[in-house]
Amino acid sequence: MASITDIARDFTSMLRQGQFVAARERYWAADVRSIEPHDLPDGIKAEVLGFDAARAKTVRWFVSRKVRDVTIDGPFVTGNQFALFLDMMIAGQPNGFAEPFTEIAIFTVRDGRISEERFFYD
Repeated sequence: MASITDIARDFTSMLRQGQFVAARERYWAADVRSIEPHDLPDGIKAEVLGFDAARAKTVRWFVSRKVRDVTIDGPFVTGNQFALFLDMMIAGQPNGFAEPFTEIAIFTVRDGRISEERFFYD
């Protein structure tokens, strides 16, 4: 089984290449929990449980938004978790303009899979 450092590095590399959905699908556990600070305006619930629900949430988020630019710091690994700091320009607002978006993402790994992803942002 790959180490958490190997998983974190590969996952982060995929994100840097714009493979946001593929990275998650490659590493999510069947019972993954995905947690946002709050429900999102387009009806995405703050917390979903399970691979299919997390996939639907992620796909829905990317259908209504386009990441134009992303800078990722990390991964920062400790124990069974790793954190990423993400700075992005996201388009998808009705006016079509891209706006800056910054978040901290913390991923918990169990048995070589991401069992939880938790996002922190304003």
